[in-house]
Amino acid sequence: MHQLKVRQRRRPVIRCSLVRAGTFLRIRNIAIFATIVVALFLLLHSFSIGPTEIEHTTRESLQAINNFAPASWRAPRAKVTKVTALFGEENELYEAAIRTHDEHNRLHGYEMKILREKIVSSFWSKPAYLLATLVDELAKPEGLRTEWIMWTGPDIILLNPQIPLEVFLPPEDLDDQVHFIGTHDHHGLNTGVFFVRVHEWSVKMLIEVLATPKSSPAVLEHAYEKDKAVLEEVLTHPDWREYVLYQPRPWWNAYQLDATEYESGRGALLVHFHGLEGDKWSSMSRYLEEVGSSNSTWSVPLAMTNYEGEVSDYWDRLRKAGHLLDKAERNLKEEGVEEAALHLVDIAQYEADMEGGMHDAMDGLKAAMGITEGEKVI
Repeated sequence: MHQLKVRQRRRPVIRCSLVRAGTFLRIRNIAIFATIVVALFLLLHSFSIGPTEIEHTTRESLQAINNFAPASWRAPRAKVTKVTALFGEENELYEAAIRTHDEHNRLHGYEMKILREKIVSSFWSKPAYLLATLVDELAKPEGLRTEWIMWTGPDIILLNPQIPLEVFLPPEDLDDQVHFIGTHDHHGLNTGVFFVRVHEWSVKMLIEVLATPKSSPAVLEHAYEKDKAVLEEVLTHPDWREYVLYQPRPWWNAYQLDATEYESGRGALLVHFHGLEGDKWSSMSRYLEEVGSSNSTWSVPLAMTNYEGEVSDYWDRLRKAGHLLDKAERNLKEEGVEEAALHLVDIAQYEADMEGGMHDAMDGLKAAMGITEGEKVI
């Protein structure tokens, strides 16, 4: 994260408008195609084909119409798609927790994909499904892809549907420098919620994750959460860590710490029931009742929360760190500068979520470079 470059975006292609005759012919053809689909549906119905077959045929036909229509007629894709998994023994509380996302998804246009069957043994269904989702998105034309995938576990309840996930994503000037956004706790990386960009980098990273049990089995020897241990091992490797950032956990991965203590507050996006043991089910039941109430106090407009200001400050600190490191590269021969610069790089990569640590590391580099208090760094 020490090279902060403005992303050069490709200018959209401006198409010439269709001539009137061409427009008429396209609309006529679509109308004819739609009529055929309806006739096919009625014909299938008259032969008493079961509802599953009719639903499948209709869905395929509507998709064909959508593909036949001009791209400008299709609904735009949301920037984020959510992915989760719930299979095995039935759990009503987890099912209810997943349903708390419905209003959030409706308000912001998010698609939510749910893995309902185990793909592979042990803990590897999660990265395997993420990889499959990434490949599926990358196989689409660029304009039809989602840009980010948010993994969210089934032990998470969405509290405030008014918070768009886009508020946490990189701003335009830093957009091409971040491919994974995670959170820490005292055990390290938490994989209950994280963001991964739809990008070739992410595909290669997840392939590395899935290959680790064979290539580096020692990583798993004493790991309690094996998929977490492997993902953390990969993300901290020099090959990958340049594009990884960590954000403050209470923003979008706030824990219920015990039966009564929640580490965030009203207006927070969600609550994660991580490691609660005996208090987990009773706490989930209480939150589900509160969120489902018509007079729930959890739903708060974005403008009435601290999110926008705190997130803006977070990205601003990273920009300042980048400018300072650019200046340090021209002064590495000075005593102490290289050491202080490397320390700031480490803090920016692993502890950008710690405001105090970032400020201390930047102050240390400024002191090594002889930059006085209040002097502007360009």
